[in-house]
Amino acid sequence: MKLCSVSFISSLIALQLLPLFTIVNGQQATDSCNSTLPLKDLAFDSSHQCVEVWRVQNYILRYARTVENTWSFILSAPDSSAYIGIGFSTTGQMVGSSAVVGWITSDSRSGSAKQYLLGGKSPGEVIPDQGDLKIINGSLKIESVSSRLYLSFQLTAELPREGLLYARGPAEFFPSSPDFRLREHQFMTTTTINYNTGNLSFYFKISACLNY
Repeated sequence: MKLCSVSFISSLIALQLLPLFTIVNGQQATDSCNSTLPLKDLAFDSSHQCVEVWRVQNYILRYARTVENTWSFILSAPDSSAYIGIGFSTTGQMVGSSAVVGWITSDSRSGSAKQYLLGGKSPGEVIPDQGDLKIINGSLKIESVSSRLYLSFQLTAELPREGLLYARGPAEFFPSSPDFRLREHQFMTTTTINYNTGNLSFYFKISACLNY
């Protein structure tokens, strides 16, 4: 795996200025904020704010403050036989962030989702089942519906971190027991979000990546 140290080289630009296009495998179903959420067994209310957070990969984020200091999230992405992830950062960089990562294997179709601490640039510092996100027990899961993955979880926080990272792993690689180590992501982007309005911003950036 390698982690990317991100150097930001421009000021914030509204995401709405991006061209409206999506590059997704034609055999994979797309999702939009106008679509009905197809999940039936959520442990929490699915009436969410909905944002197209990564249009080129068709990543859709639904979120809501369900009760005081409790936030629910559902990340939807095409099922590309790879892991998907969302990280919460104070700096906009991966190192020092905590991330939620989920995958469903191609062979057994079994799903797993874990929190990871992105503590540094060496393998031993990317640690499964650690991080500072206060995930409510029993809320973290991943499902595949109509060729899309739905990664859902709840956090306890007065306000979640507004710097959000999104990643897609390499095809046909899935973390496995006993170490559940992540391999280098294939694609990654960084945004900030205003949870009250759903408005997104992003940085143009240069990524310096370290292999290990």
